[in-house]
Amino acid sequence: MIIWFLIGLGFLGIELLNFGLISIWFAIGAFITMFFTNLSLLYQFYIFVGTSVFSLILIRKASLKLLKGKSSTVDRIKNSRVKIIEIKPDGNYSVYLEGKYWNCISKDILKVGELAKVEDYEGNKLILKKIKEKE
Repeated sequence: MIIWFLIGLGFLGIELLNFGLISIWFAIGAFITMFFTNLSLLYQFYIFVGTSVFSLILIRKASLKLLKGKSSTVDRIKNSRVKIIEIKPDGNYSVYLEGKYWNCISKDILKVGELAKVEDYEGNKLILKKIKEKE
């Protein structure tokens, strides 16, 4: 019982470090399997795999819908105007938007204090475009 609990904690820890709904299904399977330690190891493995796959199929679609609803934050900040607060040594920029500091990249050359517009995002970086005087 303790081994399946530790396996479940391991998968849960991996999920917390890399939140992407990848290993949570195995954590669920391990936690359920820990109640079947009176069966042979082969049957425990079948229960682990079966409950992991079942939870993946049953819960994943709903979970992804829930998470996709959170992407509206990124959609909301598109076309926002931001002020460059720092130029980093690697050439990236730093801005403050909606209570958070963001790492940014731009094809345009920007200076500290200049205004830029959020065009898009790539990974965890915003893609900026320099705002012309008339905008």
